[in-house]
Amino acid sequence: MNNDIDQMVNWFRVRSNQQMQELDADELSRAKVSQLLYYVQGICVVVYGINAFTDDLVAGEHGVMIPAVERQYAGETGIVGYISSEDQADYDYLASIQQFQAILACVWQTFGHLSAIDLMEMVQCDQPWAETLPGEPISTELMEDYFKDKVIAKIKTDN
Repeated sequence: MNNDIDQMVNWFRVRSNQQMQELDADELSRAKVSQLLYYVQGICVVVYGINAFTDDLVAGEHGVMIPAVERQYAGETGIVGYISSEDQADYDYLASIQQFQAILACVWQTFGHLSAIDLMEMVQCDQPWAETLPGEPISTELMEDYFKDKVIAKIKTDN
């Protein structure tokens, strides 16, 4: 898969924008999208045996951080803003890849209703984050083992 991280962030921004319009939902935050992308990466590694993206997932002080997302949205909390035609094109492109759309939609359906704080608290209970030193990349192998045993089983029982 190895799609560009910006495309995936835009997929979540567009979904958040849709939900904000339909349900008066809260705006997607930088912290929340990073936690959601952690789940996308872990599920993709287990289901397809490959990374969804090449950017590192770093063990931050309170959860997962992605340096590229931190740089792109530095100083911003809400990241939806204006959805451009390019943002929508990224969403449409990823939605056209059936297997990837399934993972993104599953993560959004399973975790999208949770706040950034709720997601960070969940991640802090996850072995990959807990066993990684702050500021270090989270091991894909550690994520694969953990997601295979814990997260995929949880999603199956929740859905």
